[in-house]
Amino acid sequence: MTQTAPLAVLDPESPFVALSKQADLRVSVRRTLRAGTLTGTPVEDPGITPDHRHEMTRLDVLENDVDLVERAGQLLAAMPRRRLDVTASLSGDALTLEVDVTGADRLDVYVDDQPRASADATDEHRTITVDGVPGARVVRVEGFAAGELVAARTLRV
Repeated sequence: MTQTAPLAVLDPESPFVALSKQADLRVSVRRTLRAGTLTGTPVEDPGITPDHRHEMTRLDVLENDVDLVERAGQLLAAMPRRRLDVTASLSGDALTLEVDVTGADRLDVYVDDQPRASADATDEHRTITVDGVPGARVVRVEGFAAGELVAARTLRV
């Protein structure tokens, strides 16, 4: 359905006002549907709630978001550093993981979607051996800090 009247005319309660000097703006809205097991059902996700808001500035508009990038850099610099690098090697039925970790205190290991090990991340480098996993295909390592998931890596063996 196409409506050409100004929004203020179509909906008197609209917070939007008519554009000046006969300016026109067209907006298209398309309903998004899910795929997979929920095929055909609408996606009505409210999205995320931002932790921080940035009001766009004149410099953002004229100079490629310079103030936005500066503010994002400040927020990122204030956050704790996280690192989770994992390499995996399978020998027989033993999977050996070499893990470099920063900013996590516990590591959980899943092999082919099954929980297989948990280890404290007290050192920056850990070797974790998971026995009894012949033919392992996928390993996922999750890093936690104070019980909160802060990093994850999934790799094919």
